[in-house]
Amino acid sequence: MKKLIILAAALMLAMPAFAAVQNVKVSGDITTYGVLQSNLDLDADDTTDGQSISEDDGFFATITRLRIDADLTDNVAATIRVVNEREWDAATTATTDIDVDLANITLKEMFYSPLTMIIGRQDLAYGSKLVVGDPNTNAAVPLDSGLSGAQAPFLSKMKAFDAIRGILDYDPLTIDLVYAKIDEVRESTSNFEDTDLLGLNLAYKFADYDAEAEGYVFYVDGDQNSSSEDIAVFGLRGSLVPVDGLTLGAEVAWQTGDRTITRDQDAFAATVEGSYVWNNEYEPTIKLCYDYRSGEESGNSGDYEAWDPLYEDQTKGLIADYLFGGANGGVSSNASIINLGGSIKPMEDLTLTVDWFNYTLDEKFAAGSISSPVASYSVKNDDNLGDEIDLGLIYDYSEDVVIGLQAGWFLPGDLFTSANDDDAMEVIGSIAVSF
Repeated sequence: MKKLIILAAALMLAMPAFAAVQNVKVSGDITTYGVLQSNLDLDADDTTDGQSISEDDGFFATITRLRIDADLTDNVAATIRVVNEREWDAATTATTDIDVDLANITLKEMFYSPLTMIIGRQDLAYGSKLVVGDPNTNAAVPLDSGLSGAQAPFLSKMKAFDAIRGILDYDPLTIDLVYAKIDEVRESTSNFEDTDLLGLNLAYKFADYDAEAEGYVFYVDGDQNSSSEDIAVFGLRGSLVPVDGLTLGAEVAWQTGDRTITRDQDAFAATVEGSYVWNNEYEPTIKLCYDYRSGEESGNSGDYEAWDPLYEDQTKGLIADYLFGGANGGVSSNASIINLGGSIKPMEDLTLTVDWFNYTLDEKFAAGSISSPVASYSVKNDDNLGDEIDLGLIYDYSEDVVIGLQAGWFLPGDLFTSANDDDAMEVIGSIAVSF
């Protein structure tokens, strides 16, 4: 009997300890896309590249996500989400991998009742996502995504940061403190240094007019060997509903710091927008938005004045945002953008949308050529980048299934020479189920 008691005690000591689980939620979604692209090189007469992706291309892709949320004891929660993003019939390591998209621990009332800590891989999105929303920006595909061969980086849903986030909830004031590791470099094998993101975001909700205000400071410490990129961003954003149906908003931001060892960063961004929703069964909506992103003058050797998109997650045109994104590209930087759009629900489960974008460069390019991820374009010394029209259809097939269709046309402006002045087109169909 004594031996049995000793054996039982030994087994109890050897057994792993498991946290008591109060609740576990399993959720996920599967989205399949069909994409058709035509003439992204803006040259309909180009036959030298045959079936090049910059001419006409079509492909299918599926994104699958599975998420587990577990509520534990003592204000502790854990979240895990895995994802597979793949273009059909593209059997590579990236396309067949299951990647960890989210993996974090939430500690509520940690040391101090208003304080919540979230530690690990997590989504970060502040304000309009002008500065922080996607570590790759929405114009680039994550390296571990199976969509790396597809010309539609904005399809990727992998937008998580490896971060530590502290949230102080003093309702109606919320204070966020953020540290994120953007790039880890082993100094034993390289002279390059890590890239880190530090941030402070203050958000306040007012009692009247559904008004809110945000102020933020983000600092990117990205020293790299012989070049340097230490950029600080200071910004303010606000919105309100002065009358029923009308929403007004604005945001301004300034970037300063070291662009390189020899050049300082001095760039600006601003947004002014408004929308109105009529209160009837069709819910018609109209919106008007103006965006400004400062640009770099050709030949300038002083302060670098092109707005750096950093980790933004905004789409200002289905096609143009991809072709002309990046620092000084003409959409997410070095741009003045007018967006007029609207939506209507002709049926209870059907929504139709339309957007028109006009792009004007803040600073003209030098005559010659510019490059995008797709092709090089011959340009003149002009500031008229072009226009884009986007149409959308969203059909709620059921509570769990949504069918979508998007179509975009980019019309090149006077900036482009006759070698690259043909329209580009993109059509994206999708069907998504969530559970």
